Amino acid sequence: MPGVSGHTKLVAPAGGNAAGGERMSAIRLELYRTIMRAYRGIPVLFPAISGAIVFTFQPAVPMPVITLWWLSIVAGYIEYAIFQRRFFSADAHHEAEADDWIGPMAIRNWMLNIVWLGFIPLFWQPDDAIQNLAILTVLITHVVMASQIAFHIVPIFLSVTAPIITAVIGAAIWTFDPVFMALGFACVPAYLLLVRVAGQQRANAIETYDLRFRNADLIDDLGQARDVSEAARRRAEEANDELQRREHHFRALVENAFDVVLVTDENAVIQYASPAAEKFGLSPEALIGLNSLKLLSKEQRDQVLNELASNQSGPSETISYELALPRNAGSTNPRDATRTVWIESSITNLVNDPNVRGYVINMRDITGRKRTETEQRNQFRVLRALAAGAPLDEVMSLLALGSEEANPSGRAAVFLIDSECNLVTCAAPHLPADFGAWVDEFWREQRHGIFGRIALAGTKIVTTDLQEEYQGAHISSYMRKADIQSLWFQPIVSHGGKVAGAFALYFPDAYEPSAWESDYLLGAAHLAGIAIERRRADEELKRATEAAELANRAKSKFLANMSHELRTPLNAIIGFSEIMRQEMFGPLGADRYREYTSDIQDSGRHLLNVIDDILDISKIEAGRYALEDEEVDLAAVLRWSVDIMRAHTMDKAQQVRLQVLDPMPVLNADQRAMRQIMLNLLSNAAKFTGEGGNIEVSVCLDDDGNLSISVRDDGIGIPEDKLTEVMEPFGQVDDTNARQHGGTGLGLPITKSLIEMHGGSFALESTVGEGTTARMTLPGWRLTWPADKAKAATP
Repeated sequence: MPGVSGHTKLVAPAGGNAAGGERMSAIRLELYRTIMRAYRGIPVLFPAISGAIVFTFQPAVPMPVITLWWLSIVAGYIEYAIFQRRFFSADAHHEAEADDWIGPMAIRNWMLNIVWLGFIPLFWQPDDAIQNLAILTVLITHVVMASQIAFHIVPIFLSVTAPIITAVIGAAIWTFDPVFMALGFACVPAYLLLVRVAGQQRANAIETYDLRFRNADLIDDLGQARDVSEAARRRAEEANDELQRREHHFRALVENAFDVVLVTDENAVIQYASPAAEKFGLSPEALIGLNSLKLLSKEQRDQVLNELASNQSGPSETISYELALPRNAGSTNPRDATRTVWIESSITNLVNDPNVRGYVINMRDITGRKRTETEQRNQFRVLRALAAGAPLDEVMSLLALGSEEANPSGRAAVFLIDSECNLVTCAAPHLPADFGAWVDEFWREQRHGIFGRIALAGTKIVTTDLQEEYQGAHISSYMRKADIQSLWFQPIVSHGGKVAGAFALYFPDAYEPSAWESDYLLGAAHLAGIAIERRRADEELKRATEAAELANRAKSKFLANMSHELRTPLNAIIGFSEIMRQEMFGPLGADRYREYTSDIQDSGRHLLNVIDDILDISKIEAGRYALEDEEVDLAAVLRWSVDIMRAHTMDKAQQVRLQVLDPMPVLNADQRAMRQIMLNLLSNAAKFTGEGGNIEVSVCLDDDGNLSISVRDDGIGIPEDKLTEVMEPFGQVDDTNARQHGGTGLGLPITKSLIEMHGGSFALESTVGEGTTARMTLPGWRLTWPADKAKAATP
């Protein structure tokens, strides 16, 4: 099953309760497998943790009891390791069913966690609040980590979290200590939040797997397209191998060789030409006495002379080329005058050989290989356009252009019909401008006639007499006008066997396809069929994506509305705490109340800042953040931002340097957004730079005239694998449960979005231990320069 594992293969149908049940069973197995893989190290981890607790914490009972408890944990997890081994063995043999394993695992987790909870009474010290708090912290950490691993399945989630959180709440309340009781009561809503988050994560995981199964057909189509391209590549390699075998087998048999051998004097005048020259439309007798360089174009002649001049390594040196020679216009084939023969030529320097005193030129026809390479290149171009989401008309035009490249004297057209057999697309880039209208009229007349029945039956049509009168005046007159004599017509058949259109090549003379050209015609029609099926699959996927985006916008709208609702009471909290702190209506009494009011105000302001960030990111995601462009004095904005952050930087004795252009341009932008961007960047630099660090803000112009503003620090830096994560909402450099640096993780995503809304770009460069550079680039069209100093800025 694509996207599930290497052990399961399931192609979910579009509907049906039975198919839906199979899909859900496969999803549950994958979710269970994910949990088991995450818990693979648990049999070692928990005995190690409990052992560390034994040696670290002060026991409340005799040591033999502690030892017995630890051995019980070790025994339990040995049995759990055996249970894991049984599951992975069954899974490897495709014998695992999720419902057979979820219950036993949940029971084991309940039992193991109950034994694990024994360390509360074993180490609880009524007189040691710090150790007791450490015990509760270990258990709370257990709950949080387990909820992020086992959220996939409800019974397992409850078995690894419910007993632990219950014990934490009970132990905290049982102490009757106000601090511990507050901690215990706070765990209740915290656990409910974890349950809700786990539910959302579980729903997202199920939806992701379900969507992945439903797109299995699309993946299969891409695999078929890849196979077609791989087959073309193999044909090219086989053609090249065949040419090399010819060279080794027949080099000594010059007179009977398939390759052309020319021997020239030191001035490149041909002294001998093998009979195989006839294959290129060249007469051996006519070649004698002709300078071989005259067979080449001026560009090719200059290339050969330059290479020979630069290669002075001595006699017997061989140089190879791939060259294009025009076919002899006097050939019996009327198409030869417009065709080009590709040759691979090797020139051996035998000027110092007394028997030759010149050059030996070996030439072989590689037109077949070039045709195959052209076919492969054109197929790749079409597939790349499909992958890039190009319109179907554009893809069909690329297919037509590629066919004309492989058949230089032909003009290609691709026709598509709808389910009612009406012509909907006519991609004919080099046919007359009125060709599409003529074909539409012709198809309406012939769709129910002989031609229409043959075409809709999927039969190939080849005709070489379109200008003859018996074709009908309507057809013959237009074909003479368009200079068309021959038609190769190959219907395009979809996977269901229904004709979806046709691929056609038109020629000015009477010409029937060779075996290679017939294969090419069939391959082009097959590629067009793949493109049609892929586009239909893309449209279905697009509809599913639009539905998901609609749900995401609804979420963002909800967050934006809730942020407004939360701001009102927070403003009241901050306002009243400010009144209390300043004692506007008289003294409060004890100093502790003033401390509390300060804490209330600081916490309220912090929460208000968090909500402001959430409101901004929600507005941006919902498309409701409107820029108010105006002429902004950028230098003033930068100085204002540095001044606002000065209190924070001075607390850590940090040096902030500002380097601007002279003169500075006027920026057409949203001033509030520019201030928010600079405050976010400076705040991050100050936060992650140590005591006495340096922060530099610089402005410069790049080579394209765009304005680049950089904020560089010498702080702790960001690991390379975190650079992408910190640009996502709520992404953090330090993702542990006890982070050293605060923050919501919204500053950089908001900054990046605001810069992109201005048409600019944002990038981070960082080295751990050396510092970080945040660089935003604003487009030059937003800049206004002084009339007498335009484009003359220097740093």
